[in-house]
Amino acid sequence: MLEKKVDKLFLGKYVSIRDYIWHDAIARGGLIIAHKDKKMFIDAEDLKKLKPSGKFHQSKFKGKYQLVDIRWKSEKDTRQQGLFDE
Repeated sequence: MLEKKVDKLFLGKYVSIRDYIWHDAIARGGLIIAHKDKKMFIDAEDLKKLKPSGKFHQSKFKGKYQLVDIRWKSEKDTRQQGLFDE
């Protein structure tokens, strides 16, 4: 699972990630997005449903990229909760 830290939300409710990060997160089985002290978990199946914007942006250093907008919804990490429930 890939982890990405973001500093700001677009319109206060969207996180924008670059398309190459999106592809890498799908290949690694999901994405954890951290914003301030909250985290959001997205599995690979949900990432596959998203599409990049049509507009290409020029990188400061090399190449071009598209943005993928994800609606921000912080969640509690419950992936290992079952280990402690008995």
